[in-house]
Amino acid sequence: MKNKNEKFMSSHFVLLSIIAVFISACGGGGDDAADTPAPIQTPTETTTSTDTTTTTTTTDDPAPDPTSLDDLVVDADNKLESAYLLTIDVDRVSTERGYFSLCDDYQAQGDGYSVNFNSCLFRGPLTQGKLSKEVKVANHESQLIAVIWFYEGQAPQFIEWSYLQDVESQVLTMN
Repeated sequence: MKNKNEKFMSSHFVLLSIIAVFISACGGGGDDAADTPAPIQTPTETTTSTDTTTTTTTTDDPAPDPTSLDDLVVDADNKLESAYLLTIDVDRVSTERGYFSLCDDYQAQGDGYSVNFNSCLFRGPLTQGKLSKEVKVANHESQLIAVIWFYEGQAPQFIEWSYLQDVESQVLTMN
C-alpha cells in the first residue's frame, strides 16, 4: 500500500505529464506562406508577323496592391503631418461681449445651423470684439463652423470654413 506522499507525488507527475503533452501538441508554428512576397508580374510583349505587316502589342498588368508598409510609395512633397495650423482672426467693429466657438460637427438647417458644441476644437471669449489664435487641427477636419455668441441677446453669427489645398497657411477670418 502506498503512503500519502507517494500518492501525492504520482498524481502530480500524471498531471504534469498531461500538461506537457497538451503544450507540445499545440505546436506554435506560424504560417510560412505569409513571409514570402507576392510575385511581381512583368509586362508581356507579343509580336505577330505576317508577310507585309508587323504588329507589336504590349500589355501591362496592374501593379499588385501593397501588402505591407514597405510596399507603400509616398509622394516626395508629402510632409506626412497629421495636423495643420489654422489661424483664427476675429476683428469685429462692435465691442460687444462675445464668445467664439470652432466646431466640426454641424448641419445646415434651413436658414441656420445645428451645431454639436461638444465637438468644438476651440472656444474662447472675444476681447473688445477681437480674437487672434492659432489652433492645431487634425488633417481629416476639412469642414468647420465658427460661431460667435453674443452676451447681450443678439442672434449668433455663423461662418462655414473649408480647408484650401492650394494655400500654404490656413486662415479663418470673421469681421
